[in-house]
Amino acid sequence: MKRIFFALITLTWALGLSAIGLQESVTIALDQNSSLLMAREEVAIAEQSRAQVQGGLYPQLTLQGGYSLARTHLPKAVQLPPVNIGSYLDPESSTANDYLLAAAISGIANNLIPDSPKDEGSLAASLQLDQVLFAGGRLANGIKATERYREITRLNLQMKEQDVVLQTEKLFYSCLLTEKVIALQEEALGLARRHLLRVEAFYREGMVSEFDVLRARLEVAKLEPQLLEARSNYDLALAAFRTHLGKADEDLTPEGEFEMPQTLEISLDEALTLGTQNRAELAMASMASEVKELQWKVEKGALMPSVGLQASASLYTAAQDFAIHKDDFGTNFSIGVGVSIPIFDGMQSLAKVRAAKHDYMLSRLQHQDFESLIRLQITQDYKKLDHALQNHSVHEKNIEIAERGLELARVRYESQMGIQLEVFDAQTTLSAIKLQYYNSIYEVISATRELQRSLGINLYNGDRS
Repeated sequence: MKRIFFALITLTWALGLSAIGLQESVTIALDQNSSLLMAREEVAIAEQSRAQVQGGLYPQLTLQGGYSLARTHLPKAVQLPPVNIGSYLDPESSTANDYLLAAAISGIANNLIPDSPKDEGSLAASLQLDQVLFAGGRLANGIKATERYREITRLNLQMKEQDVVLQTEKLFYSCLLTEKVIALQEEALGLARRHLLRVEAFYREGMVSEFDVLRARLEVAKLEPQLLEARSNYDLALAAFRTHLGKADEDLTPEGEFEMPQTLEISLDEALTLGTQNRAELAMASMASEVKELQWKVEKGALMPSVGLQASASLYTAAQDFAIHKDDFGTNFSIGVGVSIPIFDGMQSLAKVRAAKHDYMLSRLQHQDFESLIRLQITQDYKKLDHALQNHSVHEKNIEIAERGLELARVRYESQMGIQLEVFDAQTTLSAIKLQYYNSIYEVISATRELQRSLGINLYNGDRS
């Protein structure tokens, strides 16, 4: 009854989990991984940086305008009464011309006295054009540099995608491996318990001693913690897998075949040739060297003259009241060419040119060194895969021998020709060899994918469009 109840609970729990295959796991990781999201943003930034530098080749148009109204109230202390010089003339001796002259002077004087309140209106608009005619090649080289940088960010994204795929597959197969270990430990514990039942039956018939029973019980007690540890390792591997996918809160469970991958039929020399041709890191290093060379040219361009064209058209007006009429407008047009020639800046520009040159030479040396490191990595991964394949072949043969040894040990013990220790040793040996066998499969899978990664082979062929 207890077994049926436990089976129902296990079935209910299993149905609550969501099985996920390898391809789906890789797709989710490529969509959700934070490092890839950041790499995609870097690509977008590089695109805009190129557009920003390229915009310097085009004319720069600026439109400015303004409209204002002002009303001014003067203090009473500075407000003067109107001037009337005609009131000071003698009516008897003054002529008509005198009165005309006095009226004219009075008008001029009154115009000089500010009115209060005073209303003013103004409107102004200006369109200015700036065009670089010559900048010593700085703009052209800057555009080329941003184009190379854009390609570097794209290659960096591809490289990170390969790393994410590789890590996803390792975590996926790690879950399958720990699942196999659980099954192996459960099998070993089941064998030990069945053997304990046989020993206890022999003991009741007087065929074995109490010591044999104690040894059998001790073997069962020793395997139970190992099973608990295997289950704990599976839970940890599962948590790492879900976290990597960005689905830590979901009950995703890897499901797939834990078997040997397709063998890579390639020699070491062919692997070295293919890897040096396909590796994105080498292409990135080459482009980085080109960027340094272009930066060197940009610094040299700073020593050359700069020529620019400027043109502007302005429309303005000023009125003595708030109303602005069409006759109040005035215009202004101008065009000119400006030249800037660096003469002396304390040798700062020359020092920048020399530093940029050394930076370029350093990048070339780093590229050569990086190629050597890539070749070394390919060699190491190739040797690692070769060792993993040989190791798997050995463990495959050892399993057959260990299974035959356990069968003989049981027959000898049940026929009382052998001792119980032989059975325990055979069981322990078989469990250890099976564990090594499953580990060897995982090592071959990991080594194969790592070598493919080193060779620049695309690890993911799914459609993500």
